[in-house]
Order: sequence, then structure tokens, then C-alpha cells
Amino acid sequence: MVGFARLAAIALGLGAVGLGMLAPAPVKAQEPLVVVASGGVWLESAKKNFAACYKEKTGQSPEILVLNSSDVMSKIRANPKNPPIHVALLSEIDAIRAGREGLLDKLDPAKAPNLKDVPQIFREQWDDFATIQNFGAMIVLYNKDKIPTPPADWKTLIDDVIAGKFGDRVSFPAVTMAWGPMFTWFLSTLYGGDENVVFEKYKAMAPHVAKFWTSPVDAMNMFAAKEIDLLVYWDGRAYSFANENKWAGAYIPEPGAFQSAAMLAKVKNAPESAWTYIDCVLSPKAQLGHAETIIYPVVNSKVVYPDALKAQLTPLEKVRQPEFKSFIDKIPAWIDRWNKEIR
Repeated sequence: MVGFARLAAIALGLGAVGLGMLAPAPVKAQEPLVVVASGGVWLESAKKNFAACYKEKTGQSPEILVLNSSDVMSKIRANPKNPPIHVALLSEIDAIRAGREGLLDKLDPAKAPNLKDVPQIFREQWDDFATIQNFGAMIVLYNKDKIPTPPADWKTLIDDVIAGKFGDRVSFPAVTMAWGPMFTWFLSTLYGGDENVVFEKYKAMAPHVAKFWTSPVDAMNMFAAKEIDLLVYWDGRAYSFANENKWAGAYIPEPGAFQSAAMLAKVKNAPESAWTYIDCVLSPKAQLGHAETIIYPVVNSKVVYPDALKAQLTPLEKVRQPEFKSFIDKIPAWIDRWNKEIR
């Protein structure tokens, strides 16, 4: 298992962002380089940190598409010889699938030198077809006025939902959303590895769940409108919301949380300038700027977070990286079971 301790050890090994480092020689880009970003603050960061670096190196700006992982997969599958996307941003599961399907190039430190500063733990489960760009964890966001003392651990939280202690004002991620299977895997580790127990818990919770969410925007809007009192959500946005709204709190139930990440990859048959963009994304300066913008941890080992930012990030000893290959082949059956029994 890729556990809390190993990720914590990586955190202890982070070094300072070097100044005065020699920059690679300018690369002549092919037009247009098409890259992917998530929306909102992630798009803002991609423009400010990644695209700006790329323009500085090439004199050109990339075209940035805002797409979810499944749409990226559809587009690169449709035309693998002349892909409409050159640098992909994928979920962990889709990154494994894309590598297996021959849709990605192996990551090459000779072409993107900053890869050498990304610890192998952030690449090894993807056989070096993709690397984690930034990561977070699923935690709990709650209304302090309605739930002054939230459950300390996940199993108690689930049992309290089943008992109706929060009414029907709760929202959990659905198995059908991109990171839903990872949450199912994580919960199974709390119940002796028995996925049947997890589905029984889902079924028992269902009458008291306002919505099993698939859209993170919709989920946050529900909480912000006080339509729900407890939301299982990503840590960066949860902590930011709690900091801005005194009535909200965010915390990590014991024994911790599972890692969720954005995967960066070069699409096969993309122009060579894609390597320049990838190198920019993984550069210490851009990585730190990205972390400061989105309030999530990044992966370049030369980045040191300012104290104020570090205090807002989930401690790495509380984050567990899912064992993706142990359950990736189970996902279709999980989704089918979800649609039949829970949805």
C-alpha cells in the first residue's frame, strides 16, 4: 500500500526553490499547442503560471481548453494519429487507461528536465506515461451552526448519516464521478477490504443523502446556499471556503483521506513543443505559483511552501495514495452496481 508514511517522507525531503538556475534554450513551438486545464481557479493558474512560462520560452501562447477527463479521453481516442489535444490533464484512472491504450508518450526527463525533481511515487503507478501535477484529498466541509461537533472518524460519520443525525442534509460523491471509485476503494480499506460492506453503507445512507454529487460546482453551490450541512469534498476548496465563511468548518476524519490528483501527460503524436509546456508545468517557480493559486500541494521536490500556505494544506501523513491497479478493473462492475442499487 502506498501509505501515509511514504508521502510524509517525501514532504520532509522538499528543498528550496533554486534561484539563478540555468534555463533551457528557447524552443521553437509549433502552432497551435493545445493544452488542457480545469476551470475556475485552475484555469487562472494555468494562464498565470504555465502558459506564461511557455510563452517566455517559445514566444507563443498555448491554446487552453477547459475539459473534464472523460472528454479529453474521447478526443484523443477519436484521432490518435493527429490528436486535437497535445498536453492532457486526466484523472488517475483515465491516465492509466490512456497509457495502456497507447495514447500517451512515456515521460522523458531528457526533454522535460524538471521531471527529474518529481519523486517516483508521483509517476510509478502510471508507468511513467503520466505524472501527478498537483494533488489533494477528500475531506469534510460542514456547517458549524448545525453540526457543532462533527464525527471524529469516517466510520462514525457514516453511521451517523445512516442514523439520520444530520437529517437529509448531506452530500457524498457518487461512484460515477471521476474520483468516486477512489472513494469507494478508500472506504473499503476501513471495512476490511470488503466492497460489499461499502455498498451496503451507501444503500443505508441513501435516504439521508440530499445528493450523491457528480459535479463539484453543483456540490459546492449546494453547500454555499446552505441547502446541505455536510459535504464530502476536496480539501483545497473546502479549506478556502471555511476561511472565507465563519459558519463553515473543514476537517479530516480519522484515519485520514485518500489522495485525488490531476495527471499531466504528453499525448502521443503531439508536437515536440508539448515537452516545453510540460517542463514549464513542473518547474519550481510555476509549481509554487500553482500551489499558491489553487491551495493544493504540488510535486516538484524543490518547492518549499511559505508557512501560511503550508498551514492550509492537508498534512501529507494524512494522505493515502490509492492502489489504482488493484481496483481499476472492478470499476465497471461498481458503476453498474451503483446504478442498479443506489442511484
